[in-house]
Amino acid sequence: MLVTMNDKEILRLSAIRDVCEHRIRRSDAARILSLSVRQVQRLVTRFRESGAAGFVHQR
Repeated sequence: MLVTMNDKEILRLSAIRDVCEHRIRRSDAARILSLSVRQVQRLVTRFRESGAAGFVHQR
């Protein structure tokens, strides 16, 4: 499936992928993305369940 992402979604995917691969901590990703640590954890969960397709805006 082809997934088209904007720049914000690509940045989120990159940071969350780094968290999943233990390159950075959730708190570092939260700072990079200007999100809470809890929201980063939600994104990690979504990434693990849906992969990159989970980051594409649904509209």
